[in-house]
Amino acid sequence: MKRKYFLVILFLILAVFLSGCSGVTTPATNLSGNWTATNTTTSTTSTQIADIGAVTTAKCNIVDNSGSLTIYNFYIIGQPFINWNTGYGTFKNSVITANISGSYLNQYASTVSTIVYFEGTIGSSGISGSGTWVQTVSVYGYFDSASGTTIFIKG
Repeated sequence: MKRKYFLVILFLILAVFLSGCSGVTTPATNLSGNWTATNTTTSTTSTQIADIGAVTTAKCNIVDNSGSLTIYNFYIIGQPFINWNTGYGTFKNSVITANISGSYLNQYASTVSTIVYFEGTIGSSGISGSGTWVQTVSVYGYFDSASGTTIFIKG
């Protein structure tokens, strides 16, 4: 009889423990809002894009639709001549990726295309993170690129 009570109590304890664990969810991080990325150049194929150690600041507005990101109003401070398109990205398991493309006319009236790719990790607070970036510039079939590190801050 004692063994029967022991098994019933053990079952009830196990049931309470398991029911306490079920339904535990991690709240979703919503990245929607204004963001600033501070970017440091660590590698470049041409000093026409950036010098090693150069720091730029990019700003944008992100709309987060359950991890599918749309990036609006992207611009790099000090580079007002680039016409940026709407960018797109993803956010899953704290990893963010984003692509933004743009273009401008150079001094010879030729269209120069540029693409910036960001990848990084957003902290559990959802308001900051860090990662890397790569910018590719092309004109007349020639390509140059620069890359480096970035720090993301919401606000």
